Amino acid sequence: SEFTRAGLLASIVFAMLFLANALTSCINMAKSVVGFCKDNPDVAPRTGKSFPASHIRPVVNLVKFASVECFRLTVSPIVQSFGAPLVIGQLFGFKGLLMLVSGGNSVCFSLNMFLINSGQAWDAARKYILFGMLKDKQGNIVGAESEVYDTLGIGEQIGGPLEDLSGPALNNFIKFISLVCFITSSVYDMSPAKSWPWGFLQIAINFMLVSFFKWGLGRTMNFIEDLFRKRRERIEYEEGTLMLKEMDAKERELEERQRLALEGQRPEDEMALY
Repeated sequence: SEFTRAGLLASIVFAMLFLANALTSCINMAKSVVGFCKDNPDVAPRTGKSFPASHIRPVVNLVKFASVECFRLTVSPIVQSFGAPLVIGQLFGFKGLLMLVSGGNSVCFSLNMFLINSGQAWDAARKYILFGMLKDKQGNIVGAESEVYDTLGIGEQIGGPLEDLSGPALNNFIKFISLVCFITSSVYDMSPAKSWPWGFLQIAINFMLVSFFKWGLGRTMNFIEDLFRKRRERIEYEEGTLMLKEMDAKERELEERQRLALEGQRPEDEMALY
């Protein structure tokens, strides 16, 4: 019927949407970690301490940040997976829901194999050059310092998420859909004559939840962190501890510059010694 065909088409659409959501979440996770670690003294090894004591506090700070970011970026694809059966079941009835599950199995299996193999192809091509197995027309070995190797490095930034994340994540996507379909099977009618308005409501709710966890949750958390930081700075300023911390930091910086001057190394700003 037209509902089964619509359910089959919906399985392809939702699989592609989940794939795009998971892939962008992986890339945003990498960008967030790089931005957090760049010029951040909280994740730098602590001077004056031996290993592993010098790396314990930086690792703790990095794990805290990565855990929160991972949770924030993972919830969005999960919400989308749970919302797909509710939308299709209300819009196209039980027939469309059956085709969502059966068609989703076929689509996810095909996409899974394609994404994993394509990601491994990028990785294998880079290792092929790294091990000195690629030669040009003159018989010279194309090594890791070549432009080809750099180009494959850019491609591996996409191949890695395809191989390690987006491809295997499709297995969990179809499992979530099957589980929700089984649990909520008694809610749907065979024909969507009465339930289709609820389907459009489910689309709106799903869109708002995915958008919130994709973008709004991060901004909300940053806003709350800024409030707590400003409140803490205000309390420290009133108690005088902020001024003491600034003086202590200036003294440590001056001692470090003096030590570099005694060792014969040129400080970044020689005028700071005077």
